[in-house]
Amino acid sequence: MTSCVLVRSFAKINLALAVLGPREDGYHEIRTVLQTIDLHDILEIRPSSALELECEGLEDVPLAENLVWRAATRLRREYPGAGARITLRKKIPRGSGLGGGSSNAAAALLGLIRLWGVDVPPARLRALAAGLGADVPFFLSGGTALGIGRGDEVYPLPDLPTCNVVVIYPGMSIPTAEAYAMLDRRLTPEASRDKIWTFCSLLEAGSVFLDGVFNDFERVVPAAHGAVREARDFLTEHGATAALLSGSGSSVFGFFRTEESALAASSAIEREAWRVFPAKTLCRSGYFQRLFGPSE
Repeated sequence: MTSCVLVRSFAKINLALAVLGPREDGYHEIRTVLQTIDLHDILEIRPSSALELECEGLEDVPLAENLVWRAATRLRREYPGAGARITLRKKIPRGSGLGGGSSNAAAALLGLIRLWGVDVPPARLRALAAGLGADVPFFLSGGTALGIGRGDEVYPLPDLPTCNVVVIYPGMSIPTAEAYAMLDRRLTPEASRDKIWTFCSLLEAGSVFLDGVFNDFERVVPAAHGAVREARDFLTEHGATAALLSGSGSSVFGFFRTEESALAASSAIEREAWRVFPAKTLCRSGYFQRLFGPSE
């Protein structure tokens, strides 16, 4: 058995997000284009006779609600007797719209599979991931992908060229239920459906069309939360070619033409409440190349 598995748990941004309306199961039907970026948490997974989890940065989250713990316990049910000591080191802000918890869950599944040396059929792995959260299946492969249904049905799209990104977390979280409640009053599903397919067609054709990024939550979240609006406007004022909310918030991101301009915008931020992350988009092959670190 491997002595230690190090897994990088990458964040995501939403290049496009259309909300089509409530579903009978209580969720919302969405269409979204997801993109991994190289901002990441780290999981260190070591052999143990029991299942243990230590979180640096999530001490206030009950164990039963921690997605790493839920992923580990669900996988262990299928391989009784397996154990691991997992250490999660957080960098992606919690409740930021960057998919940190979902990414952690997928990283835990992939890391434990490697540590335990078990063979989990792809269909079973996807089912385990989908049962943990809507975004978790996306993080099994990363890159650029279309998410439909709750976002848990994932279809690879042509990867973007590497882009320079600046992400700002404005120091506050927005409950997902609150964002959807605000949006439900302003839904125009047909227009959103048309926009998402147009965006996907441009990606399929190899067009870099960052001016076409959109997010239906932009209609309501920045207006209701001044800190989000100010962070997005900051990016535009400091040279972003496009700036947008990620998921239902609260983080915003902007694309920059050069790494130097992205770093200049990042260094211009003076607000103590804001956390800023210069990053790059991460293609599917790069995701797999960087997912696992060297074992000890």
